[in-house]
Amino acid sequence: MHKTIIFIWCYVGILALELIVVSNPDWHSLRIFSKPLIVGSLLIFFYLHKIEKRTKLLVTSALLCTLLGDLQLMYAGEYEYLFMGGLISFLIANVIYIFQFARNRDKEVNYIIPSLILLLYGACLFWYLMDSLDNLIIPVAIYMTTAWMMILFSYLRKDEMTDNGYIYVLTGSLLLMLSASIVAITRFKSSIPYSPVLVMAIHGIAQFCLVIGIILSDPEHKKLRLQKSRKA
Repeated sequence: MHKTIIFIWCYVGILALELIVVSNPDWHSLRIFSKPLIVGSLLIFFYLHKIEKRTKLLVTSALLCTLLGDLQLMYAGEYEYLFMGGLISFLIANVIYIFQFARNRDKEVNYIIPSLILLLYGACLFWYLMDSLDNLIIPVAIYMTTAWMMILFSYLRKDEMTDNGYIYVLTGSLLLMLSASIVAITRFKSSIPYSPVLVMAIHGIAQFCLVIGIILSDPEHKKLRLQKSRKA
C-alpha cells in the first residue's frame, strides 16, 4: 500500500507536468518526454504487480498499444497518416480490453438498457461528425463501436465491489470515451476551449482508473493482499 501511495503522488506529478507542457505551445517539443511518461509509468507499475498471467499479458499489450497511439497523435496535426495510426492503436487497445473484461462477464446482468444508452450516445456523436469525416468515416465508426463495447463489457463484469475495482474500471472506460469524443469534435467539427489540457487530464485519469481497477479486481492480487494481511 505504501508503494502504491508513492506511485500515485508520482503519477499526479507526471500528469501535472504534461498538462503544464501541453498548455504552452512553445513547449510542444518537450511532450516527447512528458506525454509517454503517463502510460509508460502505469505500464511499469502494472507489470511489477503480481497479476494472473493472462491478465498481465492482455493489459500489458493494451497499454503498449495505448502508448504507441499517444506518440502518434502527438504529431497527427503535421502528418495525417499518424492520426490513422493512432486510431488503429487505440482501437486495438479497446479490443484487448474487451477480451479482458469479457473473461469476467456476469451473464445475469441485463445489457439491453446500457446498450441502448451507449448506442444513442454513439449515434448522436457520429451523426454530428459524419459530414466532416470524409474518408475516415468507416475507421471512426469502427473505433466508436469498439469504445462502446469496451464500456459495455466493463459494465457487465462481475460486481464484487471489492476495493472499488469494478467502479475504477467502469469509470476509466467512460472517461476514455469522453476524451476520445473531445478529440473527435475538436479535430473534425469545432474547437473546444482548453481542449488539449482537458483531453490529457481526462485521458490520464482514465488510464489510471483502468490500471488500478484491474489490479484491485485481479484474483492473484487479492490473494497476495489477503496473505499479507494475515501475516500482519
